[in-house]
Amino acid sequence: MAENPYQNPLDEVVNKFSGISRERRFALSCYIPVFNVVTCPLTAVRLVESRFCLLHARQGLVLFSLWLLSIVIAILSPVASLMLWGVVLVLHIAGFVIAYQMKETPIPIITNFALKIPEKYLYDLLTGKK
Repeated sequence: MAENPYQNPLDEVVNKFSGISRERRFALSCYIPVFNVVTCPLTAVRLVESRFCLLHARQGLVLFSLWLLSIVIAILSPVASLMLWGVVLVLHIAGFVIAYQMKETPIPIITNFALKIPEKYLYDLLTGKK
C-alpha cells in the first residue's frame, strides 16, 4: 500500500524523539552550540533534582564560555581562535554523545571547571529564590 502523500515527513522524527526521556532531552540540549546559553539555565531550573542534568548543564555553560573566549581571542589571533573553536566543537560533540548514552563521564578539563559552579548558587541566581 502506498504511503500517505499528505503525511508530514517530520512526524517520524517527532515520534523518534518523543520516546527519549525528559532528562536525556534536556541533557542533549545543553550541548547544542550557542543555543546552550538558553537551555543550560533552563535545565538547571527545571530539573534541579536531577544530578545527571545539572552536571550536563554546568558543562554546557563552561563550553559556552569557551566559545565566547574564542571570539575574544579572534581579535588577537584568528588562527588561535579557529583552533580553539575546533576544540570546543569536538567537546560539544563528545558531551552530546555522553549525554545521549545517559552517562556522567567527565570531559577532561571541562568537568573540573563545571564542578566548581555550585548547584545551589546556580539555582538561586536563576530563580531568585533563597
